Amino acid sequence: MRCPRDGSELKTRIYEADIEIDECPTCRGVFLDDGELERIQAAVEKDHTREAALPVDSVRAEHEAEREEAQPRVDCLKCGTQMERRRYGLGSLTVIDVCPEGHGLWLDGGELQDLERFYERSQGELQIPLTWRIWAAVKGTLAKRRSAS
Repeated sequence: MRCPRDGSELKTRIYEADIEIDECPTCRGVFLDDGELERIQAAVEKDHTREAALPVDSVRAEHEAEREEAQPRVDCLKCGTQMERRRYGLGSLTVIDVCPEGHGLWLDGGELQDLERFYERSQGELQIPLTWRIWAAVKGTLAKRRSAS
């Protein structure tokens, strides 16, 4: 298979938990077959706890997501169908390319690690009671409004 971004031949390697991924040696983009992202997220070999705890620059991340959304679409490496571009999930600023036929997804360089951090961060939030999360969000919004005044 060839990289949809730069045409380099993808190399197969073990990422974690004996999961083989196809990676571009040039741009570090990866193609994940259907179900591989979920298997990577379920594995706990790589600890992203420290990185997940760092504050997120949401303004920069939003600009990056918009830039990513404007890039030309890529074709599925398995079936050749043009992939759909969307944000990974609610609250995620990572833009992924997904095969509409269900063959897999393309992640540009660094996006796999971004998704792992996002997943770990959201798993940690599940342990915090909802009322506390709402209170923190409201308090943060009010603090921003006060500082903007």
